[in-house]
Amino acid sequence: TLGGSGDTFTVPSGVTVNMSSATQTGVGGTNTPSWLAYLSSAQSISNQTATTLVYQAEVYDTASAYNTSNGVFTVPSGQGGKYFVTFATRFNNWNYSDASIYINDGGSGLLTMENGDTDGDNNTLMNSGIVSLSEGATIKVDFYQNGGGTASMRANQSNSWFGGFKLIGV
Repeated sequence: TLGGSGDTFTVPSGVTVNMSSATQTGVGGTNTPSWLAYLSSAQSISNQTATTLVYQAEVYDTASAYNTSNGVFTVPSGQGGKYFVTFATRFNNWNYSDASIYINDGGSGLLTMENGDTDGDNNTLMNSGIVSLSEGATIKVDFYQNGGGTASMRANQSNSWFGGFKLIGV
């Protein structure tokens, strides 16, 4: 036993603490807020129009900060910092498309993924990265296609998702 209630002890440099069979509390941190949402039904995308993808179903949302009605994650109060974000979307039969993460509805996308495949059949656009987000910032995924007509994104969790989490210690 090390110490008693209210005691503080210091582990000297060079000492190894093996906690492999110990119950550990108050150590490390949690990567929250975090969210993961997916398209539960197909979403139509008009030709030559950038459209926000609205991932309608949540797998989890630790801070209730992702809006399933408009596809926007808003950084909660006091939770600014660096975030790992990821998205994917699957489509078929389009000549050209791109998908980008936008912060605060900015004019240029971050983490853009383009597909210039003229066959465009069953392709998936996917990207991930780390972005700095301030409290109240919004983040979303926009999709653009110019395949000549209206088309639909493929639904379900394995085809189209959007998520992320706050990094701790950076």
